[in-house]
Amino acid sequence: MRRLWCITCLGLLLGTLNVFVGCAISTPTVSPPAPPVKLTQPSNDLLFAVRQSTWDAYEKVLQEVNAGQFPVDPTMAQKRLTGKEAAFLIIDLRAPDAYAQKHVKGAVNMSGVALAENLSNLPKDKTLLLYCYTGQSSALAMVPLKAFGYDAIFVNGGFPLMEKAGFLMETKSVAFVPVQNAPPPDPNKAATLAGIQSNLLAIAKQHTVKTLVVADAEVKELATDSPDKYAFVDLRPPADYAKGHIKGAISAPLADLRTRSVSLPKDKRLVLCCKSGQLAAMATAPLTAEGFKIISLCAGLAQAEKGPLPWEKTKE
Repeated sequence: MRRLWCITCLGLLLGTLNVFVGCAISTPTVSPPAPPVKLTQPSNDLLFAVRQSTWDAYEKVLQEVNAGQFPVDPTMAQKRLTGKEAAFLIIDLRAPDAYAQKHVKGAVNMSGVALAENLSNLPKDKTLLLYCYTGQSSALAMVPLKAFGYDAIFVNGGFPLMEKAGFLMETKSVAFVPVQNAPPPDPNKAATLAGIQSNLLAIAKQHTVKTLVVADAEVKELATDSPDKYAFVDLRPPADYAKGHIKGAISAPLADLRTRSVSLPKDKRLVLCCKSGQLAAMATAPLTAEGFKIISLCAGLAQAEKGPLPWEKTKE
């Protein structure tokens, strides 16, 4: 009975959450997804499994951050790719017109939504190399990709820096061919992965309608006029937070985010802040799995002290 219930949950989760602008708008030609099945919420046990797996994947990515491997420097990425192109699937997350003008040789063009819809249909035997305009949209997918067991990296700074780093370019379109990966034999694991996929699809759809990643100028009024609706969460190290932060921002360093998340307000939309925006994007998946509503600053806090946001320093 439990096996039947879990298999049912898998079908249900794939059809529930419906919510990346960012990097691409259109969907490539792929096998159509199964018709969505609408139903009730999954059980608490399944929700817990989805959260646990997402946080575990987040911590794996965080280890790469601390080791200087996340995101990957463009020159380093180009060296890793050269001569080993067959070992990579390169995914261009930019808009189709930008892809058509020029893209990395061999890259397929996918929207964030298409990537989420095909999360279980990517090659397990290749390294997934993602790039977009700046790196932020690619960062949104890193935790779910890790949770699915993929070897995935993305290029720091995105496409503008890749040609300078020596990546070969072309204009020929490359079609994405979905891989028919066998589902996990454990129905509980399969249901958990379906929940992770649903979370990424929700993130991707919110990103598409331009309400997930925004410029600091767009959130000035959030900090000054709507403190009852929004809570700024500063993900930088405590020392950086002490030197200066958005007025009223909550300090929740990346390394402590899992434990700090229990005290973050769920009645407000969280505005995630880091230095460049990429690490804040990385933190979106686990917080979404916890039920938080998220906004992320695309440029981060690198120039925020000189920008429109209210700024303060920790009192000594």
